[in-house]
Amino acid sequence: MTKEKEVTVEIRQADSADAALVVDFLNQVGKESDYMTLDEAGIGMSPADMEQFLMVQEMAENRICLLLFLDQELAALLNITAASQRSIRHIGDVFIVVQKAYWNQGLGQILLEEGIEWAHSTGVLRKLVLNVQVRNERAVHLYKKLGFEIEGCQARGACSAEGEFLDVYLMGKLID
Repeated sequence: MTKEKEVTVEIRQADSADAALVVDFLNQVGKESDYMTLDEAGIGMSPADMEQFLMVQEMAENRICLLLFLDQELAALLNITAASQRSIRHIGDVFIVVQKAYWNQGLGQILLEEGIEWAHSTGVLRKLVLNVQVRNERAVHLYKKLGFEIEGCQARGACSAEGEFLDVYLMGKLID
């Protein structure tokens, strides 16, 4: 009988000191999947740009960037960004990504649940929205499981590396 190694999971808010780590992570995961808006070109931000972005995220009451670490290795990231304009500041746009080596281990669900809980706690966010390729069935299933509903479908909302146009679901979850 083999004893399984215990893994340490840590979720914390990113801060400006994490800029280089976040850029490297996003550049890496952009090469791992054709399901995201990120691609092999990566995030297209320098560490200095990311540092500025993370500082804005930290300061706003309706924005957050969460990092999930497994044994001190960055394995997943969740970002919620909302506008500052009064008329739309209640809508948080969700971006979530899990490193391919950790797919299908429940990390996306853990991180998204954390983000939803945070959204409830803000008192500002009243809706979360996200875009997901229709063909990304596992992600669509997860989002539905956590209360997101399909609000529309954008024809040709993405394009694969092979040049195939892909439909994208527009999904939303009310925060009440």
